[in-house]
Order: sequence, then C-alpha cells, then structure tokens
Amino acid sequence: MDLHLEVDSLTLVQIISGDHACPWHLRVELDDLLPFQSLFRSITHCFREANKPSDRLAKMGANWGSDALFDSFVELPPMARGDIWMDRLGFPSFRKRILQLALFDVIASGVIE
Repeated sequence: MDLHLEVDSLTLVQIISGDHACPWHLRVELDDLLPFQSLFRSITHCFREANKPSDRLAKMGANWGSDALFDSFVELPPMARGDIWMDRLGFPSFRKRILQLALFDVIASGVIE
C-alpha cells in the first residue's frame, strides 16, 4: 500500500519527517503511528480549511468523548455530510475566527462604522 498522508498539523509533519523531536506527552500516540510509516509515500501539511469534513468530525469526536464508526455517507452527522457536499461542489471553506478578525480590522480602520 502506498499512502499519501495529509495532516493539518505542521508540527506532526516535522516530527514524522525527523525535523523536530517529539514532545514527551505525544510519544505514546506517535509510537502507535510510527509502525505504519513505511506505508506513507509522503506526508504533507494542509491547512485545516482544506479538509473541513475531517476537522468537524474530529471536533465532534472530542466533544462526544467516545468512538464512533460510520459505515456509509448517510450515517455521517448532517453537518459533516454538508461539509463534504460543499467541498465536492468546489465551495471554499473559511475559519470563522479569521473572518471575525478581518472584520474587526476593517471596522477598527474606520472603513466601516
């Protein structure tokens, strides 16, 4: 198997690539991942906005506090399905926090009152 791993953590990319040392508190998780490293053709960083469906599912999983397995598209939570459809249709994805800061900068500059 020849996988391309794309992650939204630049630090993880640097750790797996050997450019940075792994912090001790992440060592157990990294030790679970490293046996699969030979399967990765490459590993690259992508911004969280580039993969909104997986980011949303990760946030949901963290909030649920338990594992969930989805065997089909229709079993996914409605918001995750919506993110996938928007991605397939080519709509851009933005982080809300960035937009709020940008709007704050415009208001602070006096352009909008």
